[in-house]
This record gives sequence, C-alpha cells and structure tokens, in this order.
Amino acid sequence: MYIPYTRDMRQACLALLLACVAQSAPAAVYKYVDADGNVTFSDHYRPGAVKFLDTRDGGTIRSTPRKRGGVETPADFPRVDARTQSRRDDVRRSLLLDERKNEENALAAVRSQIDNGKARTVAEREKLDESRRLHEKNIEMLDKELARIK
Repeated sequence: MYIPYTRDMRQACLALLLACVAQSAPAAVYKYVDADGNVTFSDHYRPGAVKFLDTRDGGTIRSTPRKRGGVETPADFPRVDARTQSRRDDVRRSLLLDERKNEENALAAVRSQIDNGKARTVAEREKLDESRRLHEKNIEMLDKELARIK
C-alpha cells in the first residue's frame, strides 16, 4: 500500500534527523548580572560578565560531580579490630536468627488459624491475610539482612 509523504511528515523526519546528528558547539558561557539583579547567560562577553562555563576544550560537561576515591579516614575516627567486629557480627547474626524463628512461629500460627477457619467474618479473614503477608515480608527482610553479614 502506497502512503504519500506529506509536508508534515517530511518536516518531522528532517527534525528527527537533525536531532540525531546535532552536536553541541564548543563555546564559553558568560553570566552577567545587571544593576537590577537580572541574570543573563550569553556566549558573548559583556563588560562585567563572569565566565560561567567553558567548553572550548571539546570536553564534555558532567551533570554530577565525580566522586573522589580513596578518601582517608580521619586519624581520630574510632576503629574496630577484626576480632571485635567478628564477635559483633556473630551476636547480630544470632539475634536475627532468633527474630526469624519468632516470625516463622507467628506465621505458622496465622496460617493454622486461616486453615482451621478461625475467621468467621470477612474482616477477620482480611486481618489474618494481612498478618500473614506481614510475617512473610518480615522473614524476607530478615533473610536479606542475614545475607549481608560477612
């Protein structure tokens, strides 16, 4: 089937083509603040203007600042030796495992109430279902925390 190109279609294709091949021109950008406090940005220098940005080097401009790597920790920053940290991790792991066991027991109790038909009304059933979802989510989060411990 033949579809004739319309003028609008040609203009849209041309605009798309130009947008694809367009590159930013390297230029300096100046910031000028007049006596009334109005701020003007321009690529032409004007007396009293301050160079705001210079891209003449052909480099790209980063939208976010680059993170510095290898920042030193201050000398007075508290440090923990590996043995102490290992003991802390063991205590944390045991607490998380105890909490997970409690959540599993609570989940089993809620599931048994649901299976035994303890909920007599729709509201009670919804409350039990919400409790079940909460315990399942808690177990999932505890598993994630346990996986993070070294």
